[in-house]
Amino acid sequence: MSAADRLDRAMRLARPDRIEAADGEAETVFTDVGAVFVALAPAGLAERQASGRLDGIATHVARLRSGSGIAGGWRLAEGVRVFRVLAVDDARRRSGLVTCVLEEEMR
Repeated sequence: MSAADRLDRAMRLARPDRIEAADGEAETVFTDVGAVFVALAPAGLAERQASGRLDGIATHVARLRSGSGIAGGWRLAEGVRVFRVLAVDDARRRSGLVTCVLEEEMR
């Protein structure tokens, strides 16, 4: 395993769940699904416009073990830092890893 693939950060993984009320109002809440070890690195990507609006800004790339079911819209958290998963690439799943493109949420 290369230095870039060292899973040296413990982070919390959270799945989005849509809650709908009887009056039709909906809310997305995040359910903690447990701790995962992650290799986290800054991304070299920038924002761009698509259909007249800004897309998500990729600020980090994370590698973690496959099998968690992680998908776009999930969250990874480390202390007070929260990262939204923009995309997941499972091309390396045979090696046991998936790569996630993340956007750090600023609070």
